[in-house]
This record gives sequence, structure tokens and C-alpha cells, in this order.
Amino acid sequence: MNVTNDSFDYQSARAAGDDVVRRGLLELAARLLAEDGPQALTLRHLAQRANCSTKVVYTLFGGKNGLSEGLKVEGFARLRFTVERERRRHRDPVQALLPVMLTYRSFALAHRALFGVMFGNALPEHLPTEYSRQQARLALGAVESAVAKARAALGAGPDDAREAAVRLWAAVHGPVTLEVEGITPFDRDGERLARLAVTDVLASLRLNQPRAATSLEKTP
Repeated sequence: MNVTNDSFDYQSARAAGDDVVRRGLLELAARLLAEDGPQALTLRHLAQRANCSTKVVYTLFGGKNGLSEGLKVEGFARLRFTVERERRRHRDPVQALLPVMLTYRSFALAHRALFGVMFGNALPEHLPTEYSRQQARLALGAVESAVAKARAALGAGPDDAREAAVRLWAAVHGPVTLEVEGITPFDRDGERLARLAVTDVLASLRLNQPRAATSLEKTP
């Protein structure tokens, strides 16, 4: 989601269809949330900035809760994509786990407003639905898949991959949330705190063991 683009205009986009309009409104809503806070994210204000009527927003989202739900769903979809893209960048699934979890931090810092909607009280009146919870589980599933591949590479079975994924997610979520909120303790570097938290869990799970390079990984 590109929240830096404030050029969305309903009158120009409506010919492309409801999907394009809906996505554009979500992008604009995320920008308003990031720039001006929750108080700025009203359907009337969003419609004014998008050059459309509030009826358009109501039709596409069904109201403020639907708009909030759309932001949450989009956030988790983006997080899942980010995790899977990072995992694919690494040939060694064991060595991939640390950067995969650190990309969670990168996502949070790049999308602070969405992160607040996904996990915090950025929109306290929002009542999440089962669908948004399902999208959160799918994002966790991307971490679980990375863990399962690492376990397989180490000769272990897929058992407990979900539990390990939850532990890794919880480990990185704490320091990242502190950093996003600007309360990183002891004036320590946020990335270092996140790295240490993840490394400790990887060690406890024995998912940081070195292994011999395969023929594909050996340098000529």
C-alpha cells in the first residue's frame, strides 16, 4: 500500500471499476491516518479528499467499521507478502529465519499507521471480523512455512512449526512495538533489540544451527 500518494481522485478512477476505487480509497485513508491521526479518518473527510460523495464510501465499505476492516485486511495481506518475499530471497531456509523476522520490523516502521490499525488502538472503535482474523492467521502462516522449511533442512519434522512461529512473532513484536511507539528502552538501537530477541528464540528452538552448504550454495 503506497500511503505517500495523495493523488487519488474518484472522478478520474471510477471508470476503472470499484476495485480500483476501493484500493485508492484505502491508500488515501492510510495516508490520512498516518499524517493526521485517527481523528482525521472520517468518512466525510475521506470523501472530500477523494473528490467523491460520502455515499460512494458507504457503498464500498458499508461505513466506518468497514473502512477500518479494509485497512486491517490490507495490512495483513501486505505483511504476508513482505514475509514471503523475504523468505524467497534466501536459498538457505535456516539462514532465512532471522532476516524474515527482521522484515517484520521494516514493515512496521514503513507502515506505522497500518501497524497501529492491525495491532493497536489506532481505531479503537473498530470491531474486527472473523475475516480480518483469518488474514492475520495467514500472515502468521507465512512465518510458520518459513519455520517448517528450516526444520526440514535441519532434518527435523514439521511438528511444532506453528508454536515456533508464534514464539518468533511474539519475540519480535515486543521490541518493534516499543520502537514504533517511540519508547525503545535504554536508548538502545531498535534493530539490535529485535535481532537479539529473535536470535534468542532461534537458539532456544535450535533453528540457528549451521549446516553444510549444498552443491547449489557452494561458491565456485
